[in-house]
Amino acid sequence: MTKSSSVPEAKFGQHFHAPLKGVKVVDLSHVQAGPICGMMLADMGAEVIKIESLDGDMYRGPVGGAYFQNFNRNKRSIALDLKSKEGLQIALDLCSKADVFLENFLPGAMNRLGLGYEAISKLNPSIIYASVSGFGQDGAQAKRPAFDPAIQALSGFMDSMGEADRPPVRTRTAMIDYSAGTTMAFAVAAALFRRAKEGAGEHIDIALMDIGLYAMSPYVTYYKSHGITIPRTGSAHPDMAPNQSFKVRDGYIYIAATSDRMWRGLCQLLGIESVAEDPRFLTPSARSKNATVLIDTISPVIASQDGVQFEEQLLAAGIPCGRVRTVAEVSEDPYLDARGMFEVAEGWNKKGELKAMKTPVRLSGVSSPLRRSAPGLGEHTAEILAELGYQAADIESLAQKKVILGGKQ
Repeated sequence: MTKSSSVPEAKFGQHFHAPLKGVKVVDLSHVQAGPICGMMLADMGAEVIKIESLDGDMYRGPVGGAYFQNFNRNKRSIALDLKSKEGLQIALDLCSKADVFLENFLPGAMNRLGLGYEAISKLNPSIIYASVSGFGQDGAQAKRPAFDPAIQALSGFMDSMGEADRPPVRTRTAMIDYSAGTTMAFAVAAALFRRAKEGAGEHIDIALMDIGLYAMSPYVTYYKSHGITIPRTGSAHPDMAPNQSFKVRDGYIYIAATSDRMWRGLCQLLGIESVAEDPRFLTPSARSKNATVLIDTISPVIASQDGVQFEEQLLAAGIPCGRVRTVAEVSEDPYLDARGMFEVAEGWNKKGELKAMKTPVRLSGVSSPLRRSAPGLGEHTAEILAELGYQAADIESLAQKKVILGGKQ
């Protein structure tokens, strides 16, 4: 068993009033969407116990553990063989005392394990049972496996990105998973609110495909209304100009000069005031209609600018913009420290100090503290079993029988 990963709460703002303090969550999710939901609940003060197989969450290893560290902070880990009678009973014991059960396996998998909604709700009628899947809990595609990039492809999300004359592209960050996890956290909070008033538990069904379609809703609405699809436009907005990234001497910069005032201000900064008065560019609709000519006209002038200096000038003129920065540049931005975005996990996985991003939620100006860094596999198994009433000899016996991982306290 690894050394405890608890972090002194006072170091990260002891005045945070955790709205979900006292809420008990059993998190049987893995990879990204489910763990992101569990992370957000834990960040808001919930007590989250992450159940893992004896092999652990498959995302413990990739990218040096960065995924796992970010998505599983503030949780405790218990490692169980759920296919064993004893392991299943431990999971059921945890669920009997829980407020929320979270899972993101293929529909039907929980039923086969004996942890489906009907089984757990009979044991604990007030349980909030939260299921994240690719295509929902029923229907023709319910058993179809799904990962974020596949949903980006299927939902039209991917086809909407990239340059018109090049293949469609995906977002590197798993925005479908992030959105699904965040949506599920909201749904759980709403269900807890309802339960507090009515006393009823329920089964929440969040599908990654639904999340992708929801994000694409303006494009679907446009197609349904006009019978045509909006083509890929790279970084440019399909109906506003100039509103895209431009080449500068030292990289790229995004500029959104969408109002008449901003347009005139941009032309003045570039020393091309006459272009602002061109009849083809006088109004937002005219600029949109003649976007290709407009971009061809101003791009060479913007390309001669120094990115840092031009960004400062644009901001001084009240024109929204941003240099396209690398992760290395973002990581050294003073904003992160000033805003308190970094949290430091000390001793995580015996690898020393590790920095991760906090959940972007401020309550009364205070962000959630890091109470625990992401746990080692089975790190809290013995501790959790002891809380359930298991004796030390019983815990050690379960470890020897390979029902659990992490027998000794």
